[in-house]
Amino acid sequence: MKTIAFYISDYGYGHAGRSIAVMRRLLDDNAHIKLIVCHSFALEFVKESLKEYRNRVHFREVATDVGYVLCEDSLEPDKHALNSKVQDWIDEWAFLCEQERLFLEDYEVVSVISDISPLGIAAAYEIKIPSIAISNFTWHGAYTDLINMKLLAFLEKQYEKVTFFFELAGYNERHWSSSYQQVGFFSRNISDSEVKRIQRELNPNKDKSIIFFGLGMKVDVKTLQDFKLWDSQGCVFLVSQNVSINAHNVVKVPLSYTESQNYLAAADVVITKAGWGMISEALAGSSSLLLINRQSMQEDRNTIRYMTEHSLCKVISQEELPFLKVTESLSEQLNALTIYQSDNELNKLTDKTIKIVNEVQ
Repeated sequence: MKTIAFYISDYGYGHAGRSIAVMRRLLDDNAHIKLIVCHSFALEFVKESLKEYRNRVHFREVATDVGYVLCEDSLEPDKHALNSKVQDWIDEWAFLCEQERLFLEDYEVVSVISDISPLGIAAAYEIKIPSIAISNFTWHGAYTDLINMKLLAFLEKQYEKVTFFFELAGYNERHWSSSYQQVGFFSRNISDSEVKRIQRELNPNKDKSIIFFGLGMKVDVKTLQDFKLWDSQGCVFLVSQNVSINAHNVVKVPLSYTESQNYLAAADVVITKAGWGMISEALAGSSSLLLINRQSMQEDRNTIRYMTEHSLCKVISQEELPFLKVTESLSEQLNALTIYQSDNELNKLTDKTIKIVNEVQ
């Protein structure tokens, strides 16, 4: 039995959701590995999602990165607060990295997988075991134009220590390793029976459009109540638990429901910021995508560029969002989008990962 430490970014649920898809496939296909999940923000969600593998998965609560810091009541980053938090994190780096090095040695970890914290990558480098990055970006790339050059240079040194990089759809940074592979969108498996149940519950007469409106669990925009969207005729809206909306046609996804990809697949349209995880699950469910354009976010710009080049979405600006309504014209435009064709992307990723792990003596 070989032990892999899987580091998951602490920013939101998107990294956790796609990491769960990877971990499930690794555990299903390979009886001779066990995983230690290193994470904090969505750890209970990950535990619940992997409970059937409890004999081969262990969980370790550890803060893995800073993520973004947003301005109050906004989708935009707070540069000053972000610089301060990243600086504090880097000030502790020597101690944090030493803690991870000791952990990896104590548990005889043979490889690190990271989406996309540099912490596990740096610790793996110290004890000369391979590290595998899985992401559509690094925090170095995401923080470009947001934090000062000294902090960026530090992150650059950490990501240069990676052994192998799976560059996910929309990736638009340098090749951090000479060993890399490009991989398209993938998601957790969708249950057709669950999708049909949700659709029957939300739209029993089949006379409405189901719209999923998702900003992510770390976004709190207090002005949402005033959006014109909720006045759209013939629509029922799905939102996450952190969205405070009082309207007869708005339904919240139950907080205890971990397989949110089924709700996305039940929707005709998904309106969301350009988070890779939500996009991948919407594409897997063949839902039409309307993406909110945050030009200040390098990660979002890269993802939206990929999506528009492949005719997989429509785009709306943040300024337009409060006045958006779902109209017949918009629905026709969304229905004309290309349906994404996956080519066993998750198999490509996990097969290569196991090959790297098996090469470790």
